[in-house]
Amino acid sequence: MGIMTVEEKMRLVLSLAEEGAKQGEIPIAAIIFHGDNIVSKAYTTEKKEGRYLVHAELQVMMEMDKQKCSIKTRKEMQLFTNLEPCMMCLGTAIHSFVGEIYYSLESPTDGGAVWTEKTWNDYHPESIFKLPKVYGKILEEESKELFKRFLNINPKGGISDWVKTLI
Repeated sequence: MGIMTVEEKMRLVLSLAEEGAKQGEIPIAAIIFHGDNIVSKAYTTEKKEGRYLVHAELQVMMEMDKQKCSIKTRKEMQLFTNLEPCMMCLGTAIHSFVGEIYYSLESPTDGGAVWTEKTWNDYHPESIFKLPKVYGKILEEESKELFKRFLNINPKGGISDWVKTLI
């Protein structure tokens, strides 16, 4: 088996997000890769757990952190998610020393990656904490389709109003 492409990795994330949607969750998933190896994977579980701080990205980084990898190894890891990480998850990625972040769909109301990329160097002195390299709009239309299906099933309510801002 050869090296997985960025698109192949993102397709795994989208498949996992679809699994979450089948469980009634908002279709957001994340996978951390070290090379082609999956370090951790999760989808957002707000409905199941009745809590809000269970973002897929946060869950995979917490699981990765339990593995007690070295900073050097963490910097080689890639966080893939089908939605631009929020500020909380982006901050966790910085403090987890994740090397790269790949996402599908921008989140204009609460996404942290686009804004932080524009301002990081203006406000942060050189230190051990680095902004991961961030790559967006990977299989963007496929991610949008997941959110459109979510809205067909859940047309009204707070989270649905937010999902409308994504598509």
